[in-house]
Amino acid sequence: DADRGSIQIEIEQLTDEINRIADQAQYNQMHMLSNKSAAQNVRTAEELGMQPAKINTPASLSGSQASWTLRVHVGANQDEAIAVNIYAANVANLFAGEGAQAAPAQEGAQQEGVQATPAPVAAPTPGGVNSPINVITAVDANMSLAKIEDAIRMVSDQRANLGAFQNRLESIKDSTEYAIENLKASYAQIKDATMTDEIVASTT
Repeated sequence: DADRGSIQIEIEQLTDEINRIADQAQYNQMHMLSNKSAAQNVRTAEELGMQPAKINTPASLSGSQASWTLRVHVGANQDEAIAVNIYAANVANLFAGEGAQAAPAQEGAQQEGVQATPAPVAAPTPGGVNSPINVITAVDANMSLAKIEDAIRMVSDQRANLGAFQNRLESIKDSTEYAIENLKASYAQIKDATMTDEIVASTT
């Protein structure tokens, strides 16, 4: 019992650290791993004097809204956008199971930016991490281990999801750079062409 009590103290510190990291992790002044971004608006590029502007949707993460969608415009047309889902990684949502994750992100002509997506969060269960983790008894410890394994799998899945999204953006970036290079080469060839050479080339 004494050993279990010591382990419980360590677990409580670890869960507090998970919440601290989730609460403090920011990108562009937005809390990407927690619901602290509730009612926070994302500033557009026009507001910052930049062009173009694509991240301009208010992000609202509170209560049952445990996940959100990042949608990025990647083409010349309005409907050319790609999207990825991100879910809150604090203790309450991370150990709530798959219920805390949203439906697959929808791509296309929807508004680019950060959009909150309602996602049901599982209710706390005795001995689970939501209540929080309890290892005082063997039964509670087994339940907690199962939830920890699920949480690790969810984190791995989210890392793979974000990594694949990043690779996709890099591929689009490379393709765009190639297109720009080819366009510049074509423009230079047209601009530097001489009428005499072109007339000769077209008549021979």
